[in-house]
Amino acid sequence: MRLKLVKLLFLIFVVFNIGLGSYGLAETSEARYAEISREMVTSGDYFHPTLLNIKHYHKPPLTYYITSLGYKIFGINEYGARFFLGIALILQILLVYKIAELLLNDKQKAYSAALIYSTFPVVLIAARNLTTDAYLVTFVLWSIHLWVKFKKQNKKLFLYGFFIAMGLAFLNKGPVGFIPALIFIVCYKYFNKEKVNFSINIFLGIILMLGISASWFIEIIVKDDKVWNYLIHEQIVNRATNADQFHRTQPFWYYLALAPALGLPWLIFIISMFTKNVKKDWKNKDVLNVVILSSGYLFILFSLFSSKLILYILPMFPFLAIAGAILLEKVTEVQLKWFTGSYYLLYAILFVALLVITFVPVIQMNLLINIGLLLLTLGIVIFYWKFCKQNSISNLLQLGIGFICVLMLFHTAIASKNPESMNSIKEIAGFIKQEKGNKLSSLLVYDYLLPSASFYLNAEIITISNTNYNTFRETQFEDNLNYKENLFNIKTAEGLQRIKNRILEEDQVYMELKKNPLPDSLSYLLTHFTHKVEKDKWVLYY
Repeated sequence: MRLKLVKLLFLIFVVFNIGLGSYGLAETSEARYAEISREMVTSGDYFHPTLLNIKHYHKPPLTYYITSLGYKIFGINEYGARFFLGIALILQILLVYKIAELLLNDKQKAYSAALIYSTFPVVLIAARNLTTDAYLVTFVLWSIHLWVKFKKQNKKLFLYGFFIAMGLAFLNKGPVGFIPALIFIVCYKYFNKEKVNFSINIFLGIILMLGISASWFIEIIVKDDKVWNYLIHEQIVNRATNADQFHRTQPFWYYLALAPALGLPWLIFIISMFTKNVKKDWKNKDVLNVVILSSGYLFILFSLFSSKLILYILPMFPFLAIAGAILLEKVTEVQLKWFTGSYYLLYAILFVALLVITFVPVIQMNLLINIGLLLLTLGIVIFYWKFCKQNSISNLLQLGIGFICVLMLFHTAIASKNPESMNSIKEIAGFIKQEKGNKLSSLLVYDYLLPSASFYLNAEIITISNTNYNTFRETQFEDNLNYKENLFNIKTAEGLQRIKNRILEEDQVYMELKKNPLPDSLSYLLTHFTHKVEKDKWVLYY
């Protein structure tokens, strides 16, 4: 079983890394994390994250540190930014296996849980985009694994390890890092009828966890006490209860609508199987109840939060993967047939999509790669249809792995050739370099925060702020007024005069969105430029 797991991890890691650096950084989240980490490496300041040279305290710094390490090893490029996401993905799959093995005492079910987790679309979405979420789930799973190991073996080392992992989860994304593991522990104790026991080791562990959690915050707050109120009120309370100001507020049913797609096709199977046997399963009070209830509570809690993004519910999927592995043993032959058929349907949809893309001129894709993916998709289906035992659980799981591997390759092929659809300016940055070369002194971006411009261009990036909330920066932590050289608010007389003076300088490029141009009253400023080029959704003047 260990050999099979190693083969699985190796396959996923290899496929994950194919073309990982071939597609540009996606705006806004991925580009933001990549650029903050780049500025850390170039400045050498690892305590005060900056974005376009303005202090950025929205998140604790652990994701930036991990990304910075990628830059140190592979250079400042897309591959360096994303490399450790692949490591995080492999660790997540391994930890799901380890946790399931400890809880179920069954290597086959543990392997099935690892396979199921590997095939959740949301897991791959998180691993292919640089954000905090993939790393958060890795630390959460690490903490749960150490806690369960402590419960099974009663070794203090694992208990202290649990608190260390919890502290690192906090350093990755703040208080939300505590929630998944604590919910799991409460559910575990409830179904196992365990009392809450407090000991000196738990007390010391909590002190250790809080020390790790607070380490960066203390350093920042000591130097500027305004940060404390900002972190607590703006980044924790308001994100949970008043996300309107972040433009992330969504209705309660937001995740209810998205979850089936994020967990296809396993989530539908897990829900249908559990609801069918819910009365019998609930009376057993076994591991299935623990993981189902843990995922359910997480789902409800994140639905109650005002701020919602699709990757926020990622921590519930490891529990669902373990639930799926348990429920597989209860599947009937008819159900297995239908579920296997659902994967063949997904392969068919993918095959048709690859075929259609060949004849759609607006979507660019390398013809040889497209043919290769078509043959690979068809080959996997034919192989399992003709040569493998039909409607077996093993066949079903392997079909899932094959599908997700082809999907990763498909994503890479599309993303590398269609930067606009991926919301990347890599191609535009290449055009600017080609036209201006080393003569580019600055890039002026109108009413849009564009971190990847700084990542790709060795030039000063100036944000011209007007109505877009993303361009309103937190400047209260700046020690001087130097930030005004890179941020012009044209709603103020000072900012308007600055842009009028700056735009007349030589060797710079001005960018604006087609749908959001400079106001007509200021359009005369653009007559200074001799060239106008439309690229994707952008208009460039130089």
